[in-house]
Amino acid sequence: MGRQKRLALLLHPFRRDLYTVLCENPGTYLLELVDLLESPLGTLTWHLRILEKEGLINSIKFAGKRIYFPKMLRSQEAEKAYLSLRSDTAKQIFSFIVNNPGCYQEQMADNIGVHHDTVRWHVTRMEKVGLVRVEREGRKKKHYLAEMGESILEGSLNTITRSYVIFLMEKLEDGCLNPEIKESTSDHVTIRIDCPDKGEDCYITINLKDWDFEFIENDDSDQEISSDETKAQKASAEN
Repeated sequence: MGRQKRLALLLHPFRRDLYTVLCENPGTYLLELVDLLESPLGTLTWHLRILEKEGLINSIKFAGKRIYFPKMLRSQEAEKAYLSLRSDTAKQIFSFIVNNPGCYQEQMADNIGVHHDTVRWHVTRMEKVGLVRVEREGRKKKHYLAEMGESILEGSLNTITRSYVIFLMEKLEDGCLNPEIKESTSDHVTIRIDCPDKGEDCYITINLKDWDFEFIENDDSDQEISSDETKAQKASAEN
């Protein structure tokens, strides 16, 4: 790629916004990007192609759709894991396993209020991407968190690593943008780049604070406490 083309890689305001959106919303589908950026499909695919060709982003086909995510920020395995948890039902099943390690399929189905085949389908997907592991006990199966599930629980995937910052700085330096890190923490980074055509600096800020997985709390214990309190109140009233 020629110097001028490299120079324009992230100086182009739309590409800069597109790259930032993909960093803050990794694993996004094409049509979701159209809505997020309010961009014509043709324009969006053109700029995605450029970013992918220059090695800033990757794309894979998963669950019948093509998804896009920044290179080096998270692994393909992590992206697939997060995609497997996008639906409310999947989140409920995963959260139930978090709160009830060793639970059975029937327990999940009864608690969440879905058919056991639905639970089995989601669990199979989660097992393939390393979110959960299944152990057989006689004719039944127990469900536990696997390595990727533990990583999500710990929040260790919600950080900007030093290796990613180095990767991005090298890309920007290769594009003759004279990058400078203005601020860097575990969940966000701001980088200044030269914008000679504008006569002023441009900034890229990537914020990962919204990456935290929202767990669905298990309310069974609260319901039991409430039930016990009700019985106690009735007994007191009778006395």
